[in-house]
Amino acid sequence: MDENVSRNESIDLDIAEDKMSASIVFSEPVNDGKLLSKADIIRTLNGYGIRYGIDEDFIEKLIDNKEYGIWYEIAKGDEPKKGVDGYIEYFFTTDKKSLQPKELEDGSVDYRNLNLFETAVENQTLAIAHLAIPGNDGMNVLAKSIPAEKVKKAPALPRGKNTKILEDGVTLISEISGRIFYMDGRVSVFPILEITGDVDNSTGNVEFLGTIVVKGSVLSGFTVSAGADVEIEGPVEGAIIRAKGNIMLMKGVQGGGKAVIEAAGDINANFIESSSISAGGNITANSIMHSNVHCGGILKLVGKRGLFVGGKAIVGNRIDAKVIGSNMATVTELEVGVDPVLLEEYKQAVADIEKYNEQFKSNEKVINVLQRADPSKLTDDKKKMLIDAIRSKIILKSKINESQKRVEVIFPKLKQKNGRVSASNIVYSGVKITINDAVMYVRDDIQHCSLFNNKGKVSIGALV
Repeated sequence: MDENVSRNESIDLDIAEDKMSASIVFSEPVNDGKLLSKADIIRTLNGYGIRYGIDEDFIEKLIDNKEYGIWYEIAKGDEPKKGVDGYIEYFFTTDKKSLQPKELEDGSVDYRNLNLFETAVENQTLAIAHLAIPGNDGMNVLAKSIPAEKVKKAPALPRGKNTKILEDGVTLISEISGRIFYMDGRVSVFPILEITGDVDNSTGNVEFLGTIVVKGSVLSGFTVSAGADVEIEGPVEGAIIRAKGNIMLMKGVQGGGKAVIEAAGDINANFIESSSISAGGNITANSIMHSNVHCGGILKLVGKRGLFVGGKAIVGNRIDAKVIGSNMATVTELEVGVDPVLLEEYKQAVADIEKYNEQFKSNEKVINVLQRADPSKLTDDKKKMLIDAIRSKIILKSKINESQKRVEVIFPKLKQKNGRVSASNIVYSGVKITINDAVMYVRDDIQHCSLFNNKGKVSIGALV
């Protein structure tokens, strides 16, 4: 290059791949070449489409204080600011896990101070819907808008019975004083019916839409049925206890083979003996003996005994116990990883198919006999019988098809859960364990173990 040729100061530009920043580097002037002004630099940036986020104050400083060959970031875009999704804030405990009986230091379980049920007073706030806060759009250095991520609207307030939404549209309150009942995504408040003594001949059967609290016992032959929760402080004999919510049996149940305890939610009991127990949620007890148990969630045997012995348990998720079976090799059956509700539906559908097929065959016999007869000799009663049999055959065929479809839908779901049985102390011989499609007959005692399905076989692993 001719040493006498001059060259003005110049800049090179680099725009980030995401277009969120731009940087420049200065090239030194030659032979008294002209220096760039602030306006020159901005004009160059604009020429390359950079029109947003330019730091003019920084450029002004660079005019007199720069180093050549150094990259300087002189434009920066704005990232979009994320908004806040709408949500429901609850002013009571919705997490069932935190409402479990507390095991004391000596291994016993405190069934008196459980606080398993929460109450509300009239006009108490139960929930507030926090509205979504939209985010702010961003902008890159090329002045192109960057949309903020869309936010989700707040769910509708879960209004149930005896609750009200205030005029602000975001606050749910209780209309009455009672027990808070949260199920199927709705919040209700039910009044509490308190039986100060026993459920016996003096009270008769007790049925109430809300929560029932029995301060005494429930004697054999009586029924307690609640539209919400049931809490019984005294022992339960061979009675029927049903609740669309949870059931709490502080003294437990000595069923004598007659007791039926059914809850759509959880069941908590000190002990359960010689009873039929069914819960859509979890079952927690100190001991369960010689009982038929259906549990949709987790069956937990806690406290000093932590015992399950005799009878049968069908459990959707897992069984956690200290001791399973007995040293007398008491027959004890556990089936885990099967939703008991689905299992009952499946059994009912299979039974329906068998029943409808028998009826279908009987109708076919009647039709065959009557159709072989001389039509002119059929009495009016026989003609009506033939018409009714043909109509019944069509209806039965439809019912058989419906039941078969139910079986086809339910059967694959029966073995989908990965069940587990854990015993922190011992599983005695005489116990039959089915986990999904794997079966084990315990021949020798197994200590401190966890049993699970491993490729179609029950495997024994370390306690988890």
